[in-house]
Amino acid sequence: MKKLLAILFLIIAVQGIAETVVKGTYETKRKRYVELTQTLEKEIFLNYTLPDNKKEIVTYKGVDYDILVSKNDLLEVYNRGRKEPIEDIKNKISYKDKKFDYIHNEFAELIENNKAVVYDRKNDKEINYLIKVKYYNAIFYDKGRGSLYNGYNFYADKEWTELVLQSDVITQFGVEIHSSIGDNPYNRELTPEAKKNFENNKGFNQRKELYEKAMQTPDVTQSFSY
Repeated sequence: MKKLLAILFLIIAVQGIAETVVKGTYETKRKRYVELTQTLEKEIFLNYTLPDNKKEIVTYKGVDYDILVSKNDLLEVYNRGRKEPIEDIKNKISYKDKKFDYIHNEFAELIENNKAVVYDRKNDKEINYLIKVKYYNAIFYDKGRGSLYNGYNFYADKEWTELVLQSDVITQFGVEIHSSIGDNPYNRELTPEAKKNFENNKGFNQRKELYEKAMQTPDVTQSFSY
């Protein structure tokens, strides 16, 4: 029994290890540095069985993927917290349908809880394995200011570092969360306050070196892991 518990704790510990990759590219025409950080959140194994009755299935049609879920499961998640819950929903929803802009969240939740079937139309096969990746996409302009977009992506391949910011299945929040960021910290002398915020931050010197390399070879994406 003790050995079994030890193995279970070991599995949990391994699953909690996150891999982070930072990529930086310098766009000479716009004089901006694009930095992408992606963190592996967890693996998702899908083996869900859909209802036999096709009328009880809702299909979300994305660009390359179909996501099929039980209508009852979707309604339960969709109505959670709504003052006026609905009793029915369309059987097919397109990612272009503006009425359902934020239903991405509900489908993403069902995927995470293994209550969905994901079908890859391009390769004509069902997807049984996904990974959830948290990302931060920061844009620093040389003349100052910038933007930060963050959210979650699901990828159907362990080689997710090759799929930079492609929403292969869905983004959990439906749309990225955006916030404005300050001046490019990599191309100027930092103030004492900025030094506290940046230089003491893990990986800052590595990212600064990455920025300098990206400026020298703007067509080559530099990267490091930590």
